[in-house]
Amino acid sequence: MIIAAVTALLFSCTPNNKQDDALSAWNDTPVKQQILNYVALAQKEIPVEDRVAVFDMDGTIACETPLWFEMATAVYGMHQQYVKQPELLKLKEYQYAKKLWENPADTTVLNHWMVDGVNYLDSIILKAFTPVDFETSIDMSAKYLMETKDKKFNMILGDMFYEPMLELIELLQKNEFNVYIVSGSMTGVIWSICPQTIGFNRAHLIGTRQALTPIYQDGKTILRIEKTIFPPKNDGNGKSLNIYNAIGKIPVFAFGNTTGDFGMFHLTATSKYPHMELMLNHDDDQREYAYPPYHGTAIPAWQDSLKINKWIQVDMSTQFKTVWKEKI
Repeated sequence: MIIAAVTALLFSCTPNNKQDDALSAWNDTPVKQQILNYVALAQKEIPVEDRVAVFDMDGTIACETPLWFEMATAVYGMHQQYVKQPELLKLKEYQYAKKLWENPADTTVLNHWMVDGVNYLDSIILKAFTPVDFETSIDMSAKYLMETKDKKFNMILGDMFYEPMLELIELLQKNEFNVYIVSGSMTGVIWSICPQTIGFNRAHLIGTRQALTPIYQDGKTILRIEKTIFPPKNDGNGKSLNIYNAIGKIPVFAFGNTTGDFGMFHLTATSKYPHMELMLNHDDDQREYAYPPYHGTAIPAWQDSLKINKWIQVDMSTQFKTVWKEKI
């Protein structure tokens, strides 16, 4: 009787074995335990309709180095243009795109986006598919991402999603969380790859919205791409605003990988329910890539923000048992 009682007590204090197995690509660390404990707590204290989780895409659930999906497809789009119109190479954004087409890791471009106050990163992205209908650009991006390989890992770009993150998303969904991908990348790029690789429909994919002009002809709607966006961009507080406008609720769970996700974290931290904010730190240059969690201007005190706000730092090198999902 005593043994039976002790056994029952142990099981009552131990996370569900099935849940633990659901994160098999994670190492058994305090971070993994915190996640499992939170999911168990959410089942008890958060109504199903308020279990909203948001994940950044580039660098959080998918590889973003040397080029993130958006820039990889934009360079491809620019390449298609200047091959047909070589005179475009007189423009710096097309010169930059040509360099990245030949070498995606070209630091003469990657470290020098700003020239004379012009951000050529934005220029490449905005002009990449402007001669094309929006849905056509989505198809072009999907085709490119599913046919092109990363040189370091010899993997199809569109397959380079992190297995531990996909497991975490699946665990949340099984526990009745409504999960959204919220990315600074253009909506069309997210729509091009996430539905076919992680099974998310467009309603759950929130990106920066490139301006479109509808044209009605021959009984069809053509969405012409413009060289601007509908503000705000999905970055910093802009990401917070877009999350709230699109979902209509404050998330209870947020996972990002750069200081640009801090706005999303602050929003989540205001939830009246138990909440969790996590930041993936890329510190594994063998199994993936190592780089700081900010773009452009250095933010050396980024870890202070995590500590002060009690956000959780997730180091890839120690938390991920595996990085990539093996293809069957």
